[in-house]
Amino acid sequence: MGFGAAAFAKRFRFYSFATIAILAGCGTVTGLAAPRIQANLPTPWIGVWERINIGVFLVWVAMLATTLLRGRDRVTANGHQDGLAA
Repeated sequence: MGFGAAAFAKRFRFYSFATIAILAGCGTVTGLAAPRIQANLPTPWIGVWERINIGVFLVWVAMLATTLLRGRDRVTANGHQDGLAA
């Protein structure tokens, strides 16, 4: 995600950092609830946090693919693609 954020324009960089923040937050909540799983105690929301983590990551991968495909068609006069850092 860091390389994707560094390689593309400001919008994708902001989106990548927001995704990283959501992953860190939900991962922290999941990690804090992990001892309750080992102790066989109820963890009613842990599945929600895990699904948010997976879903956010998969949406980020889809956005990366879309950004790469859109950038392929926009070649400027100097041979660089729009959105890529020069």
